[in-house]
Amino acid sequence: MIYQLLKSDLLKKFAEKHQNKKMKLEKEQQKEEHLLVKKFLISHSLIESNIISFNNFVNHRIQEIIEELNESMQEEDIEIKLGRIKVGKPQIVEADGSVHLIMPSEARIRGLTYSSPINVEVTIKQAGLIDSQEVEIGRIPIIIKSEVCNLYALDKEQLINEYVDPKDSGGYFIINGNERVIVMAEDLAENQPFIERLKDKIMLRLFSKRGSYRIPISITDTKEGIVEVSFSRFKNLPVIIILKSLGLTKESDIARYVDKENDSLIVNLYEYANIQTEEEAMMAIADLTASSMQGTKKEVLDRIKQRLDSYFLPHIGLKKEHRIEKAITLCKLMKHFFIAKENPRNLTDKDHYANKRVRMSGDLLADLFRINMNILLRDIRHSLQKIQKRKKFYSIKTIAKSTLFTHRIESAIATGNWIGERTGVTQNMDKTNYLAIISQLQRVSSMLPGEQENFLARTLHPTHYGRFCPIETPEGTEIGLRKNLAMLAKISTRTNVDDEKLIKSIGEKINKEKGKDVFLNGRFIGYVENIPEFISELREKRRKGELPIELSIKYNKPLDNLVLSTEIGRVIRPLIIIENGKSRLTEEHVNLLKENKLSWDDLIKNAVIEYLDAAEEENTLVALEEPEITNEHTHLEIDKMDFLGVVTSLVPYANYDQSSRLNRGSKTQKQALGLYAANFLCRIDTDVNVLHSPQEPIVRSFVYDTLNVHPAGQNVVVAIMTYEGYNMEDALILNKGSVDRGLGRSTYYRPYTSVELNYAGGLKDEITIPQKDVSGYRTEESYRFLEEDGIVYPAANLDSGDVVIGKTSPPKFLSEVREITIKTKKESSMVMRQEEQGIVDAVFVTEDGQGNKIIRVRTRDLRIPELGDKFATSHGQKGVIGLIAPENDMPFTSRGTRPDIIFNPHSIPSRMTVGYLIELLSGKIGCLKGKIMDGTGFSGQKIEELEKQLQELGFRYDGKETIYNGVTGKMMDVKILVGNMYYLKLKYMVGNKMHARASGKVTLLTRQPVEGRAKGGALRLGEMEQQALVAHGASLLLKERYDSDKVILHICSKCGTIAIEDNIRNKLSCPICNSQEIEPVEISYAFKLLVDEIQGLHIKTRFNLKNKYE
Repeated sequence: MIYQLLKSDLLKKFAEKHQNKKMKLEKEQQKEEHLLVKKFLISHSLIESNIISFNNFVNHRIQEIIEELNESMQEEDIEIKLGRIKVGKPQIVEADGSVHLIMPSEARIRGLTYSSPINVEVTIKQAGLIDSQEVEIGRIPIIIKSEVCNLYALDKEQLINEYVDPKDSGGYFIINGNERVIVMAEDLAENQPFIERLKDKIMLRLFSKRGSYRIPISITDTKEGIVEVSFSRFKNLPVIIILKSLGLTKESDIARYVDKENDSLIVNLYEYANIQTEEEAMMAIADLTASSMQGTKKEVLDRIKQRLDSYFLPHIGLKKEHRIEKAITLCKLMKHFFIAKENPRNLTDKDHYANKRVRMSGDLLADLFRINMNILLRDIRHSLQKIQKRKKFYSIKTIAKSTLFTHRIESAIATGNWIGERTGVTQNMDKTNYLAIISQLQRVSSMLPGEQENFLARTLHPTHYGRFCPIETPEGTEIGLRKNLAMLAKISTRTNVDDEKLIKSIGEKINKEKGKDVFLNGRFIGYVENIPEFISELREKRRKGELPIELSIKYNKPLDNLVLSTEIGRVIRPLIIIENGKSRLTEEHVNLLKENKLSWDDLIKNAVIEYLDAAEEENTLVALEEPEITNEHTHLEIDKMDFLGVVTSLVPYANYDQSSRLNRGSKTQKQALGLYAANFLCRIDTDVNVLHSPQEPIVRSFVYDTLNVHPAGQNVVVAIMTYEGYNMEDALILNKGSVDRGLGRSTYYRPYTSVELNYAGGLKDEITIPQKDVSGYRTEESYRFLEEDGIVYPAANLDSGDVVIGKTSPPKFLSEVREITIKTKKESSMVMRQEEQGIVDAVFVTEDGQGNKIIRVRTRDLRIPELGDKFATSHGQKGVIGLIAPENDMPFTSRGTRPDIIFNPHSIPSRMTVGYLIELLSGKIGCLKGKIMDGTGFSGQKIEELEKQLQELGFRYDGKETIYNGVTGKMMDVKILVGNMYYLKLKYMVGNKMHARASGKVTLLTRQPVEGRAKGGALRLGEMEQQALVAHGASLLLKERYDSDKVILHICSKCGTIAIEDNIRNKLSCPICNSQEIEPVEISYAFKLLVDEIQGLHIKTRFNLKNKYE
């Protein structure tokens, strides 16, 4: 017995010791675990892919587009060649012709576009004469903080001197003083085959892309087994004929390249065995497409050759020498098709991220630039032809200088209407807070329309892990179609090595005779006999830096081939390499990282970490944590929480919350008021708020400190209890004392802008105090805040209807010219908006790009929390203020603490936001100990540990306290959970939404009241409201509501026609039966309008009248 006791005691002690050791290890591991993510966030911007993409566009893509255009230009009597292209630094040409560099802060205030001039060498060869000059062809908007930007490589001090917030991430354009963001777009991958099912038939499709045009190519077969290919205008041509017309005339060669023996191939070869030469094959094509092929034999052959070169697999090449390569690639596609026919279940998963590409700013701008450059070249040629006919002299500079080119690109970015009829490519920057800006710059939007179901496209796919945040997506029609990049994910940008160099560098092992097929970016490059050895060699070269780190190496098992890719737009994510069952990240590396002797980029150079795309990840086995590693594992996750996006990773104890609440929580974090930019005093933004004393959270994720964001929210004391029913249905109760001390106070800013325009004929606007003889003069009182120059003075306290900037304009239209003799000027001042008031915060007087004087006034309005303002936490618990209770009536704890917020306990169980409760406990300890608590999701402090710490501090382990009623002073029978929490005040405030009106403006056509708060519109009494009033029997109220637009219509009681009113003879008559029996009927004006419209369509209207007294 004693032995057993001793044994169990020893076991207990051993278990405890082991447990303590494990806990210590875990703690150490936690500190190390996030080390890599911290290093990544310190040295990398979250939006660098977009900026790198733009830099590539400026440094390489523009020149390539120019060269492509040179090649594709037909040589006519006038030959135009474009040479080197140069993008300058952003600058402004003033109205007086002077030029100087411009900073983003100046562009914002003056309402200018932050853009750079583009210079190109243009050579024109005409009638034996050659003329060459460097010409500025237009301007292109520049992304802030890109290589061309004037802020590039400035340090913190220099940025501050330029009135720029050093934390500004860049990545956006400034168009006419307005910040616009390009939203990355998701698209299906080009140049790679997809197997689809179409009406019980298997079909292979491929989008061949070169430059800006994509040509879909599809392979199907007929019931007889003839394999057919369709592309461009050629539909359903037998594959064998196409192969032979491309130069692969021997059946033995075709069979060797297809490399798949089956009956279908033999049937196909046998069917067209009589065609022996390329010419015969082309004539066979001509016979099959006889309707579009007319002309002499030579013309027909030329047309077919041109179509095969330009429209068949253009990504391989457009020249005659590429034909054999196209034929071989077509054979490989046939092989793929035959394999797919054998296993019809192996359809391509379109939602697998290996089959998707993300198009960034550089790619989208390249399309825009290519189209506009083409238009410009056509214009130049057209102008030259006109000049040639008139035999005049010309200067290249005047012909090539295009304001249209500049305007087109600018308006595309300003409106988001892109080529290819796409809309919403750019958006206004969401300036609610710092997180909203970062989240918007990391957004990837799908091209699929939100109205369709597309269930599979919206669902979370396994390949999204570590690439996209599984939580952050909008609720509503766009759910799952708009995604946000995960923390460590980036998008592959252009490599320094082009395809030809790459083929040379890996070419030793590739032969042209036999083995397994190898593809690079959709092109067949040869065979390899020993695939595993070849793959490991390639990977080793990539890890050493001999090959680009973005190169993806995927072995495709069903097809038994190797696919290499360096394409732009693949989402890649970092993983730690495992070798022989051991992680390459050793303790030595960790120590060097802690001492700041190693950076993230060094780990990639030393082959500890590598980036993989979704295709290559199919060939790996990834371990989540180090203890899980076996010999089969190839990679290890960087961090447990690297699969989350930046906004979701900031939610404390996110792993304890329900996913749908977490989704709302990440949404509320982006709507919280805080400090959106540190330079808010020297800029003018629409609809922005600044919280007066934003605080950093006490309980926070490690990402918060590393990201170094501007805070948006405040730490408050929360009690979870009910209070007189004022916090039902998610409402909150605020302590009036806390509100008086400044809880949740914010300032709302609104700009007012006016420009002094110049018109033709020497007329111009004038900013001044309008004289009384001006038409449309307001009351004298409304101009009382204006100074002599017609502008309001700073610190003036304005109410709605008060004039901010006094302005008079000359008459603009002929109708006004009649009044010219009496009154020459028209009142056009800027007035405070309806139902708003504010204090003038700042006045900026400057001039725009055309030299017009521009006045910008910023007003501020203090917003103190009031009933109906919305508050929320990052756990998705949102609610409005239901009561602001006097401090004396608030319940208090035995220590005398009164909560700032009382939250309803019923909001927690059904929503399962356990993270909310844990944050309360953790926040309580943090406040009592005066230290920051680690609340990182999946690895923050354990609950047992928190309970233990609370007990050490002399509190109950569960955070509950004795509470006394604030009104009666009695102790309550139940213990109440009181703790500290980070609360967010959201941008939805009653002050911006409150609206009511009696009578007011009506629309001219329907005589119905206008709608909308900004216009002073009415409140709609809709169908449901009307039914509710009917149910109450409030018939007179309804009559009063609905007869506000009544009109009297005279109707003939005999035939029901609308009568004619003859006002001269003062009589009424029916136009059809000439009856004098006419009754006046009251109807609404809207209905009268409908009757008039129907009569206007020559439809006879008839009313059946009844006696209302019967």
